[in-house]
Amino acid sequence: MKNRLIALALLTFATTAAASAEIRIATVDLSRLINEVPEAVTKKEELDAASEKAKAKLEAKGKELQALKEKLEKAKVTADSKEAENFRNQARDFERMRADAKAELERKFVKMNKDVSDKVLSKIESYAKSHNYDLVLDKSEKFRGPVLFGDSSADITDDLIKMMK
Repeated sequence: MKNRLIALALLTFATTAAASAEIRIATVDLSRLINEVPEAVTKKEELDAASEKAKAKLEAKGKELQALKEKLEKAKVTADSKEAENFRNQARDFERMRADAKAELERKFVKMNKDVSDKVLSKIESYAKSHNYDLVLDKSEKFRGPVLFGDSSADITDDLIKMMK
C-alpha cells in the first residue's frame, strides 16, 4: 500500500513537472552510504571497542562468580548462610551490570546511527541542490526503497561517498 502511494505520488509529481519543465531525478543507496562514509566506519569501530571492553568485563565478573559458586558448593554452604546471601547479592549485581552494559551499548548505537544518518541526509540535500536535482530516491536493496529500477547513471552514491571523505 505504501509503495503504491509513493508510486502514485511520483507519477503525479513527474507528470506535473514534465508539463512545466524537465525534472532531474537521482538515486542513492542510503544503506551503503551510511555504512561506508568514514565517520560511520570510525563510529562503528568505537562501538565495537566499547562492546569488546564491556564483554571482557562481564566475562571476568562471570568467571569470578562461577569460582565463588564452586567454592561455596564444595564447602557445602547452606542457603541461609551469610556466604550464600553474599553470592546472591553479587549475582544480582552482575545481572544489573549486564543489563546496564547492554542498555548503554544500545544507547550509543542509536545516537551514532542518528548522528551519521542526519549528516548523510544533510549531504544528500546539499548535493542535490548544488547539482539541480529535483528528487532523490533511496534505492537501498536492504530496505527495498521505492525505486524498482534506476539506471546507474542516476546513482549519486559514489559521488556522495567521495564528497564525504
